[in-house]
Amino acid sequence: MIERWHRAFKAAIMCHANANWSRVLSTALLGLKSHVRLDTDASPAEYLFGTTLRLPGEFFLPEDISPDLNFFIEEFREYMRTVRLVTVAHKYAKRAFFFKELQNCTHVYVRNMAKKALERPYSGLHQILQRVSDRVFNI
Repeated sequence: MIERWHRAFKAAIMCHANANWSRVLSTALLGLKSHVRLDTDASPAEYLFGTTLRLPGEFFLPEDISPDLNFFIEEFREYMRTVRLVTVAHKYAKRAFFFKELQNCTHVYVRNMAKKALERPYSGLHQILQRVSDRVFNI
């Protein structure tokens, strides 16, 4: 639960594109506390306090003010011009482990990465119909 909240917290801070993250900390925390979850139609503040939070007026634009889209587009283009590609040097290419018996076996188990709680991670026994490569089979 904490890791999921931490991920949302980091994303909220990174949305501000401000190098000094301590300046946007209070805004990010207020946003996380008052955002409405789609699955429950309630905010975390409603769970805790039993009512919605009263947010400052600076978060909402009056309806008669239309934003200048050209300003935002130019600012976005300027920001994207400063973004540079970071090259990554791979020190070694580590090959994945597989059993030598896999090359001549007739049946295999299949592991599904998306599983529910208390569900077996493997399904099988599946017969190998065709070998595409030493690690890829049609079952």
